[in-house]
Amino acid sequence: MRGRKSKIERERIAAAYVRVSTREQSTEGHSLAAQETRLRSLAESQGVALGRVFIDAGQSAGTLERPAIRELLAAIERGEISALYICKLDRLSRNLEDLLGIVRLCKNHNVALVSASEAIDTGSPAGRMMISMLGGFAEFERARISERIADVAFDLRRQGKVYCRHAPFGYRRDGKTLLAHPMEQAALATMRQMHANGASYRQIATMLTERGVQPKGRAWYAASVRDVLRSRMNATSAA
Repeated sequence: MRGRKSKIERERIAAAYVRVSTREQSTEGHSLAAQETRLRSLAESQGVALGRVFIDAGQSAGTLERPAIRELLAAIERGEISALYICKLDRLSRNLEDLLGIVRLCKNHNVALVSASEAIDTGSPAGRMMISMLGGFAEFERARISERIADVAFDLRRQGKVYCRHAPFGYRRDGKTLLAHPMEQAALATMRQMHANGASYRQIATMLTERGVQPKGRAWYAASVRDVLRSRMNATSAA
């Protein structure tokens, strides 16, 4: 009938999403309760009542493999959400591709995405442009952090210190120091020589298996040989 709303339209609600990582849970201003209070106040100031709050406690924003975010995205796909309130873009994701995917999903299902900290409302063209720019900055900062971590790991490798959970092939752990493993170093030398002579990774894997050289994983594969030969630790040692 004309003038009547569909069932889906009647059930669409405004929702909020809050998230904290374990590290942030005790930090002032980042707690779940603080985020929810802020978003309820923002929604009320706009004449909107939040129908539901999706909560991910102790979850990293590095991926979308989080219970509440998956449930939220499914609700958006079902057409149940009219607006989504968040405190900051990084509450949704710290990955630009994932973040823009959520923005596209909201756009395709006519969901306004409102960020309290960035003062963004994707209901407007300016808001959509701004969210893309801010998402780019978030990805840039994430890349910088990764670079700093890589620099620390490289320095530890250079000093012969432990830089990861398991010792790389060719080495063994002695406390916090990496020591050369004689048998594995000999195998490494053979692997490098075969590779320099044109042998494939698969052929090298077969050689290692036939000689009974123990891998770090379950078995030798072309991919595992490639990873060993390309590792920065072994590349540095061979230089």
